Amino acid sequence: MHLLRRAPVSFAALAAFVAGGLISGCVSTPPVTVRNKLPKDSEIAVVMFRDCTIPGQEEDCNGSGLAAGSIFARVFSEKPGLRAVPLSRPVAATAQLDDSTAIAYAKSKGYQYVVNGDVEDYYRVAPMTFRPERAGVSVHLLRTTDGEILAFFSHRTHSQTNLTTPNAMLTSMAEHVRDSVFP
Repeated sequence: MHLLRRAPVSFAALAAFVAGGLISGCVSTPPVTVRNKLPKDSEIAVVMFRDCTIPGQEEDCNGSGLAAGSIFARVFSEKPGLRAVPLSRPVAATAQLDDSTAIAYAKSKGYQYVVNGDVEDYYRVAPMTFRPERAGVSVHLLRTTDGEILAFFSHRTHSQTNLTTPNAMLTSMAEHVRDSVFP
């Protein structure tokens, strides 16, 4: 009889834990602020993102913008009706690239839309160290004809396990942005 009394309490605790996990998993990625969506058959320039500049993480930050920009370009291009073209940065990898410069750069190359972004965090750990990996970006989707910000997104996250990578987290963020700005 003692087990029967404990079972409902244990079941209730387990149910609360599972519900809490589902709710936190659903709200873990913030929404993309979308002012206007991309039209079908859009061609987008993706300027390679700015590398993160976290003191003591130079080894991880070096090349993080190239990785993030390439991931966003690939993920956007995977969607039928979108074509994303990666563009090299017109400034150094760690230099700030303001939106007006990114717009002028993409417009000079003939693009109507441009993605400009910064890597906010990028941290890789060795396997089996049981430390969380991290990734974070800030992204603007801009129209080159009038400089309008069509959408923006900023998010930092970390792995719950050692079974993911910063690039996998960036891929998930890129899919989230893409699916928010394109019908």
